[in-house]
Amino acid sequence: MQRSFCLGSRWLYYKIYTGVKTADYILIEKLAPVIASLEKNKKIKKWFFIRYRDTDEHLRIRFLIDDVDNLSVLINSFYPIFKELMDENLVWKIQTDTYEREIERYGKETMHDSEFLFWQDSKMMLRYLSLKTTFIERETPLFFSFLMIESFLNSFKLSNLEKLALINKLQIAFKEEFKIEKIQKKELDVSYRLLYPQIKLFLEFSNQDNFSEIFSIVNKKAKRIEKKTFEMMEKIKIPLDDFLSSHIHMMINRQYTSKQRMYELVIYDHLHRYYKYLSYRMENK
Repeated sequence: MQRSFCLGSRWLYYKIYTGVKTADYILIEKLAPVIASLEKNKKIKKWFFIRYRDTDEHLRIRFLIDDVDNLSVLINSFYPIFKELMDENLVWKIQTDTYEREIERYGKETMHDSEFLFWQDSKMMLRYLSLKTTFIERETPLFFSFLMIESFLNSFKLSNLEKLALINKLQIAFKEEFKIEKIQKKELDVSYRLLYPQIKLFLEFSNQDNFSEIFSIVNKKAKRIEKKTFEMMEKIKIPLDDFLSSHIHMMINRQYTSKQRMYELVIYDHLHRYYKYLSYRMENK
């Protein structure tokens, strides 16, 4: 399997250096319409983005081109947007780079499938970001996180006990990373108790009327990846928990503009408590 793709190959990779809040504006208002047009005209096969910080915050966007002859089409399509953003000082640097596949992390047999999942998650996230400004409750992004993770794990047919085991490993690791002590544990406990009624409604899919658009975009992604996840289960060679953890981490990275690891801590803690409650309820039926 090819690991590295430099400029001129079938993968075009941009780094867009901008502020964390401006990143969402660029994705939704500037890039999304062009990407939709390129997809419609079959100039790109897949694409996905992540948020990253090396020396500075930036977006990393990768495009898979069906035909390298279309490379100039993509560059010419994005150039006017990039020039405008730089002229307005919304972006201070744009560069191309070599795309290095993380084959060991996602598995040789499932690397192409992972890129498909990145693509579908990025499409879902663009729709989510366009809705975000309409949210009334400030906790709605967290509810979306719980729902998208629950849906993703359901796509891989995990039982509640399997979900509990996976999320337990994640919440333990993050609590060790953040050195969570008694005071922080109490804060997480208070947060969960406040959010529990809504978490329950969301994860039992009982609140679809009030949040129909959120459920719609999550369900659409689930339908688009259904066949692919079934195929992946047959050929995956790396530990499934590691594979799913990596994808969940990237989903949260795309959703939140900053403090992603802090949000991961809260999300894993609350999901762990919820799955633990479900397990207890099932044992005592």
